[in-house]
Amino acid sequence: METLKAVAHPWLCDAMGHMNVRFYTAFFDDASSFFVGGLGGGVDQLAGAHLGWADVRHVIEFREEVRSGGLLRVCTRIIKVGRTSLTFQHELTGPSGNLHATIEIVSVMFDLEKREAVPLPDTIRTAAERLISQQVEP
Repeated sequence: METLKAVAHPWLCDAMGHMNVRFYTAFFDDASSFFVGGLGGGVDQLAGAHLGWADVRHVIEFREEVRSGGLLRVCTRIIKVGRTSLTFQHELTGPSGNLHATIEIVSVMFDLEKREAVPLPDTIRTAAERLISQQVEP
């Protein structure tokens, strides 16, 4: 599922002319918001229940540098649906499909008042399981 399109603007790049690693995380974070929103777990969708997401694990692999002006696309797939969490992977690619970076994220459904993990709501679980069943393995 495509979750983000972006440009590596010059102000996102370091002195060596490629995108600084801190901005990969920003793009992946934006893609995560679109991704969980598409499952029914966006900020507006969860506000009344006082729920949110807490990332508890990130594993990033950098494959190919992104140069200033590079056009970027993030696609996301679910790896695992847990009791309280989703594990998913973002892939950051260029226009020709070249892989710049991947990140695997474990994000936990979080009670914003109690500050603790809670079970995934049934609507999100169902949407995530439906998506995982439709995925083609990379």
